[in-house]
Amino acid sequence: MKKKYTFLVFLLFIGISICKAQQYNYQPGYAILSDGTRISGMIRIFDDEPWYNQRFIRIKDSAAFVKDPNVKAKLVKVDELKYYEVAGRKYDKVHYVDLENLQLKSLGTNDHMMERLSTGRINAHRFYQYPPDTEGYIGTEEDFKKKIEQEKADLRRGYKILTQKDNESKLQNAFDYDLQKYFEDTPEVLEKYKSGGYGNQPIVKRGFAGRMIAMAKKNAFKQEEADGIVAAFNDYNSKNVAK
Repeated sequence: MKKKYTFLVFLLFIGISICKAQQYNYQPGYAILSDGTRISGMIRIFDDEPWYNQRFIRIKDSAAFVKDPNVKAKLVKVDELKYYEVAGRKYDKVHYVDLENLQLKSLGTNDHMMERLSTGRINAHRFYQYPPDTEGYIGTEEDFKKKIEQEKADLRRGYKILTQKDNESKLQNAFDYDLQKYFEDTPEVLEKYKSGGYGNQPIVKRGFAGRMIAMAKKNAFKQEEADGIVAAFNDYNSKNVAK
């Protein structure tokens, strides 16, 4: 018979026990600090827990890494960063208050290093919500671990694409926003987007049932929808280069 336990887990954001649970992945990259200083080296990528990429980097000196891959990494937090790039991914510091998921960590800073998806008149970044600061659970340790893994899978899949056009001050979630408003001044992009030409779900006037079916398709094929949205943004930006 499996024993049941009551857990009150304090999920520290930079928890060593969590970090050690996944395989380390260091790739060449560089960072620009808040004071303009550039540092280069091997930067760790958190693929399984990508929200860590938004809060800090761990960077190792390249020469030291060649001699000893286990050399100690320097921790650089979001407050010290302005930009970094690793393995072809670009991360900008973006100020964003996630009103849907206010947590203790959010009281420290609402700046996040978000992955850049498109830049130009329309800027777009990927944002992952964070795991809870604390969590209570009654059950077996095995079941608790499964629950945590499911929550992390949901967070990985549940990212937002946060967008701004021109001088907008508010960030919009592209999955919930009427993007036709963004494309109205570029008819060829608007028509292609409406028809699903970027791989996105086509925009068709439907009744309630039709809208529910379309929403279900978007949820089921979120990555394809995300790719289509980003493709539309990139096409729009290429056709509207700032003079």
